[in-house]
This record gives sequence, C-alpha cells and structure tokens, in this order.
Amino acid sequence: MQIPLSFKTPSREALNAACLNVYTIGLNCYQTPSLITAAAGSQSLASAVKDMTRQTRPNTFNAVILSCSSAHIDDFINQLTAFNELCPLPIFLHAEQHAKSLVTLDTDKMKLPTTEQSIEWQGLRDCCGITALSHAFVDQSLKLVSDEGVQLISDIDTALNDAAQLKSARNSRLSLSRFKAGPHISITHSNAQSARALGQQIELLGNNDKHWAYCAFVGSTKQITPIKELFS
Repeated sequence: MQIPLSFKTPSREALNAACLNVYTIGLNCYQTPSLITAAAGSQSLASAVKDMTRQTRPNTFNAVILSCSSAHIDDFINQLTAFNELCPLPIFLHAEQHAKSLVTLDTDKMKLPTTEQSIEWQGLRDCCGITALSHAFVDQSLKLVSDEGVQLISDIDTALNDAAQLKSARNSRLSLSRFKAGPHISITHSNAQSARALGQQIELLGNNDKHWAYCAFVGSTKQITPIKELFS
C-alpha cells in the first residue's frame, strides 16, 4: 500500500475533492450455509453484482477487487491479520475473527449460517471510509497545513521570538505520520462497462481453496482512483 498520488495535491480543497463516494460489496467463506471453494464463492459474489433488481447499486462498474484465499486456515489467518492491522475491512475482519474461532473447534462443530445470506451493496460516503485512506488523508492534510503555515510562521517569528518553543512543538505534532505501507492481498483491477461484465471478471477469480474472502470497491474511474493507487 502507498499514499495515493491523487492525494498529493497543492491544496486542502483539492485533497477534499479527491475523496468521493464509492460502493463496496464482499463475501467470505464463513457467510455461506456450507463450506464451498473460492471458485464457488466468486460465482456467488458475481451473481450478486449482476443482479439488476438491487435498489442500492452503483451506476458505473470500474472496480478494485481484493481477494485472499488459502487451502490452510492458519495461513489464511496470517494473511488477513497482517492486512487488517493496517487496512481493516469489515468483510476481511469478519473472516479473520471467524477463522480464529474455528481453529479451536472440530470441523463438525463449525457454526455456519443455516440459510444463504443476502450479499448487499454498501455505500461509503467517501473513500476515506477505508482506514488506510483515512490515515493517508490525515497525513496529507497535516502536510498541507504545515506548508500553509510556513509563511505565516515566518512573519510571526520576526515579532514573536519567544514563540520558538511553541513552533517546535507544533512542527513535532505535524510530523507524526499515521499511514503505514503494508502487505498486499491479491488485487484485480477492472474497467468493466456493466454489472454483467464485472460479474464475469469476478467469476474468474476463484480456485479450490477452502478459506477465502473477496471485497470489491466499485464506481467511476474517478471515484476509485485513490483506492486503485492505494493498492498499486
């Protein structure tokens, strides 16, 4: 992960303008009524994406699709834990927590949903609903505040020499960085022109792994640009 290039703007106004609403949809192996492979899971997610009857759904279908899978639950947990420490996503957090709880259970005691859960679109007010992007946004905002204050601070310092200590403390606060680069989950980019086309691409993601999770961020090219850059 890296700070998105589109966040490196000359002003806070431009930075705010880069944060647009986006849709997300996801599924993991512990949300199905039976244990199915990642290939079957991608089919279920694709069907939900292609469902035209949903009232809440995007109008454009460019996407960034995050996927994680493994044949072994311990490896699956390790992948998700490393990712969620830096960029917690609800669908991945649920998978991590459920997988950890299953480690201490026998297979025949696994608690899975008794019926198929509805896979619903979720709208994010802006892309900073993603924690890693929120941290990147804060860092860039503080940098811009610091830059904007340089000239003002210089002018004030000529009349307020005794402000040196306060200025030092201020600079220390502004230099704190919350954003951290992290490990990559598998990333797929899509420039699909329709829900059907995006669904067809999602269908190709799966394999025979028993432990898996998918999360897709969907919208216009402009809407998903910061997300694409975050995970590039």
